[in-house]
Amino acid sequence: MTIDLRCDEHDMRKIESLLLDHDIARSDFRGELYDWLGNSFDGVWLELKGRQPVRLNTETSARLFMIPDRSTVRVLNVNEDGNAPAGTKIHFVNSFVPDDEQNSVVVFSLEKTPGVWSAALHIGRMKLRPDAPARLCTVAFGMMAVTAYRLGFDHIQLYAAGRGPLHQTDPDAYIGYRVWPKFGFDAPVNAAEMSGHPLASMHGLRTVQEVLARTPQWWDACGSGRPMQFDVSPTSRSWSILINYLWTTLADF
Repeated sequence: MTIDLRCDEHDMRKIESLLLDHDIARSDFRGELYDWLGNSFDGVWLELKGRQPVRLNTETSARLFMIPDRSTVRVLNVNEDGNAPAGTKIHFVNSFVPDDEQNSVVVFSLEKTPGVWSAALHIGRMKLRPDAPARLCTVAFGMMAVTAYRLGFDHIQLYAAGRGPLHQTDPDAYIGYRVWPKFGFDAPVNAAEMSGHPLASMHGLRTVQEVLARTPQWWDACGSGRPMQFDVSPTSRSWSILINYLWTTLADF
């Protein structure tokens, strides 16, 4: 069962130390990045509505955008495209990314109330080769979340792709619907899909996290892809779930 943590600066420092002490962070997230011409990458310049422009150095860029060392990075201004918002798109390739793929994150602004703007992240593509280091995505997303918190971002969003049941014999199956909720992402479920649950007591549940708290096996088998969000505010349930997951999976390292 997830402990309902209320994240404060002390919690952030502890989880940040856990992540930065991990072998993956020390060997693969030091900010050794390159541009498309093979030159040393000099970081990302962010210009967001309602904020002063700021340049992120390579180390901060690597952590905020889940970019491992020795990646080739490109920064573009993009228009809205499907689930992805308009904003600054950072996409990158490296030896952990499958051939013919490019992982990407979009930084964008949104107007929460009239005249009040906040910053958010959209994880566009995030695929890894089967032989990528174990827990690479776990450590990378943990650092993304902590860095987003430090920089005052509002939320992190994505489309969690896939559908249950997963088949071990299908190496190309999308597993986002199953993996991202473990990191604290959540989304609504609707009455129609919950009506298929064999227990009538489950029919009134309204979010993915409510389902996982009661019958995680059913979500693995019957869940499906959808847009999801991680709430970066320190009192959110997202942080409670992520911190528990990080301590459970990384503390032994």
